[in-house]
Amino acid sequence: MAVEHTPPSTYILRELHDVTVPDSVSWMPQTIGWKIFGGLLLILVGYLVYRYCRNWWDNRYRQEAIKAIDELDNGSDSLPHDVFAVLKVVLIHLDSGNANLFGQNVIVALDNHLERPLFNDDVSSRWIDSLINPAVQFKREEREVICERAVTWLKTHSSCEDNRHG
Repeated sequence: MAVEHTPPSTYILRELHDVTVPDSVSWMPQTIGWKIFGGLLLILVGYLVYRYCRNWWDNRYRQEAIKAIDELDNGSDSLPHDVFAVLKVVLIHLDSGNANLFGQNVIVALDNHLERPLFNDDVSSRWIDSLINPAVQFKREEREVICERAVTWLKTHSSCEDNRHG
């Protein structure tokens, strides 16, 4: 990409001599050490991109479940059933052995994926009871608590792989 220089054509500059242009310098490293360093850096960047993509792929179910819960109507009487259905699907995704769980066993399974229990109060017990007994009703605030806890669980739970490796 050398530029062809022409001598000045004006009267004042005609006695000046053209400056010689040095050869262009290659940006490609000349020593083997820099090539090895560049190769290792490329491998490292590739590995980090792979880890990021793998982490996103392994945890995409969390965002899908959070989106499903966010789209639920807090005023709906079916909200406790819908939240239970979403969390049950996530539990089954984590371990297919969770498909047989119902009642308090679901609460135990949910809490087993956390460092500290989240579903160990009266609202959680009533939530599970409401799945069997339609007479159990919730105030709007209690429905919001159920949704908030479900989203918190989805964001903070450890998967089965995390439990095996960590």
